[in-house]
Amino acid sequence: MLMNEHMTVRNKARLLYFAYLALLIVTENSFSFMIFNSFLAFAALEISYLLPLFRPRSKAELPAGLFVYLLFLLMSPNVFYIVTDLIHLNAFPFRYTAGLAFREWWHFFLLVAGVLLALFFYVIMVEQVRGLFAGKRLGALALLIFVLLESVGIFIGRFLRFHSVHLFTEPLALLRQFIDSLSRDAILFIGWISILQLMILWMFAHPLKEKRND
Repeated sequence: MLMNEHMTVRNKARLLYFAYLALLIVTENSFSFMIFNSFLAFAALEISYLLPLFRPRSKAELPAGLFVYLLFLLMSPNVFYIVTDLIHLNAFPFRYTAGLAFREWWHFFLLVAGVLLALFFYVIMVEQVRGLFAGKRLGALALLIFVLLESVGIFIGRFLRFHSVHLFTEPLALLRQFIDSLSRDAILFIGWISILQLMILWMFAHPLKEKRND
């Protein structure tokens, strides 16, 4: 078994998140932005567990269901977005031939640990999404669309510097800037991020799958 029966994947993710958060808070480092970024990723993961509960079964349940599903779609790109935070390692020269610079490798550990945690969150989150389409003919297509939307959200967040809330506060400005920014390079970036997501899912999704009884 991947873990004992007393530690579900969800609880493992929670334990790792709070341990990482404590590490960021109590240690001296240059990556304070990871406190907010990891919180957004954790929030998206927690919301993903609500999706089956808010699947509309009647017209009366439709508004609440749409709200939760929309909130999830807006928050979910924050999970894989953390992978792109690896660019912040460029703040350090890493001249390893000159010897071991402790501060550089401490920050390397801290950032890579956050990225690995985000990847763990991502696989669990997508398993929740896959569960919604289990046994459905268009499940694979729906998953592919979800991955592409994630990549678009990452592009918007990383290069246009919009956050999820701007879809509510500045939807037209966001859409206009996104359309204006589309270029060959932008499409390639979105494609590369999509391929990375699919690689992660292909390598790790099935081993982490568990019964949804928590």
